[in-house]
Amino acid sequence: MDGVIFPFRDEPYRDTSWPWSLSHQVRQLAQRLPGTEIYLMPYAYPLSHAAQKPTVSYVEAVTRKGVEHVRSGELAGVLQYKLPYHSRDLAWTRPAADNLARTGSGRLSFVVQQNTATKAGMWCGATRTATVTSGTVKRITFHHSDTRGPQDPAGHHVKQLLLNGTVVWERDVTADTAGTWVRATVDVTSRLAGATSATLQWRLYERKAVTNYVVDAGVDDITLTGMTMSDPGVENAAVWTPNLTRQGGPVYCSAQVYHENYGADLGALIAGLYATG
Repeated sequence: MDGVIFPFRDEPYRDTSWPWSLSHQVRQLAQRLPGTEIYLMPYAYPLSHAAQKPTVSYVEAVTRKGVEHVRSGELAGVLQYKLPYHSRDLAWTRPAADNLARTGSGRLSFVVQQNTATKAGMWCGATRTATVTSGTVKRITFHHSDTRGPQDPAGHHVKQLLLNGTVVWERDVTADTAGTWVRATVDVTSRLAGATSATLQWRLYERKAVTNYVVDAGVDDITLTGMTMSDPGVENAAVWTPNLTRQGGPVYCSAQVYHENYGADLGALIAGLYATG
C-alpha cells in the first residue's frame, strides 16, 4: 500500500468525544506501517456507533493535534469525514433537540455506551480549581441528570462530586426520573476552613462492572457560594476540556457545547487550522 486513511474514533471504544488517545494510536500505526503514508480522518459527521455527535470543539481538537503530527512527519495529512462547506446547508444546522443543556448551550456529559464492558473502580471526571473567597458559608450547588431511572438496576453507575479528592456527594443514576434535571447543594464550609483554593471534580464512577448498561449523565448550572470559578455554566468547552480525566477507557466524559450553525462554525475553524498548518 502507498498509504492508508486512519478514521479516528478512540478505538476500541468508538466515540467521538475523547481525543486524547489520538497521539498514541498515530504512533502505533507508524510503527506497524513503516514507510506508509498515513492520513488522519476525524469525524466531522456523526458516527453511527457513538452515543454522541461530534462537537465543534472535539473536531477542532482532533484536527489541531493531527496537524501537529503532520508537522512532525508522523502523518502525511488530515482529511475530514464530511466536513461542511455550506454555512446554510440544512444538513449542517443542528436541530434544537441536540441541545441537551439545562440552560444555555453547554453541559458536562459522562457516558458509558451500549455493549460496553466496564470494571468496578473505573471513572471519568471533570476537575476544576476554585478560589475560596471571603464569607463564612461555602456551598456547591449544581444540577444533574441522566438517562436512567428507578426502573433500572441500581448500584452500578454513580454520579459523584469530590472536594480535594474526597467524595462529598453521590447519587445513583437510578435515583431520579430519567431525563430530569435535579438540584443538589453540598455545604463544604467546615472542609474549607482556612483554605484559599479548592479542587472540585464531578465524575461518573463504576461501583459494579457492567457489560451492556448505557448511560449519559449530565451536570450543568454550577453555583458556588464563598468560591469563584470560571465558566460555571459549562458554555466554553475550551475551559473544561483540558481538565478531563478518565480512569479506564470505557467510561468517558466531555464538555458538550451545542452550536446551532455547526457547519459554519466548524468549517471556519478547520479552514483556519489548515491555512496556518
